[in-house]
Amino acid sequence: MKARRGVYAAIFLVAALTASALVYFAQPRNGIVRAKVDIAVLTPITTDMVDLVSVSPADAPANAARSFDAVVGRYASVRILAGQDVDARVLETNPGQRAFGFAAPLEVGQVAFALPVEPGQAVGGALAAGARVDIVAVPNALKTQVSGADSPSAVVLGQGLVVLTIRTPEGRQLSDVQDSGRGGVVIPPKLGSVVVAIPAGRLQEFAEAALSSTFYLALSPVAVP
Repeated sequence: MKARRGVYAAIFLVAALTASALVYFAQPRNGIVRAKVDIAVLTPITTDMVDLVSVSPADAPANAARSFDAVVGRYASVRILAGQDVDARVLETNPGQRAFGFAAPLEVGQVAFALPVEPGQAVGGALAAGARVDIVAVPNALKTQVSGADSPSAVVLGQGLVVLTIRTPEGRQLSDVQDSGRGGVVIPPKLGSVVVAIPAGRLQEFAEAALSSTFYLALSPVAVP
């Protein structure tokens, strides 16, 4: 009698486990992308960095990337740790798009360089990220301590360079959002610098020009090879 009870109990347990497994596997499954390795900021994501895992709908985060196509070839705006679900909100098409407000990617062999300018030196402030500009460095007598005939002439530093982003004097991204000052007076944000993509090999030249010259920008209608 006891033996029969044991057999019945075993059969019941197996049946219960089988039913639970059938219910589990019958549930709809969602694919989400999960990092296999640590992914650093501004790193282009490749297929060997991520994996597509299947989870139940209840375990799938609302903002998780759902396919390789949504992740591979994009860049991380924040560090993604190994084993972490990839949040689609931290991915960017251009490196620096979310992290720094860059409207265009830095090409291979380029660096981002900030040009300190006033609105009057930068097309009256009529610039936007993604625009192309020509840059002229005009020697500043107050900086060079040289005047008259010995004063060096203006130099065209670059043509058709891409504007990555525009900043305020405090280093914040310049946008159309206006700040309210005292008494509710609207104070428009002020231009402080224009960040452009320059060839890495000319970084020293641009840095030296920043010490001795005043920069002037002109809109460039086309890219110059």
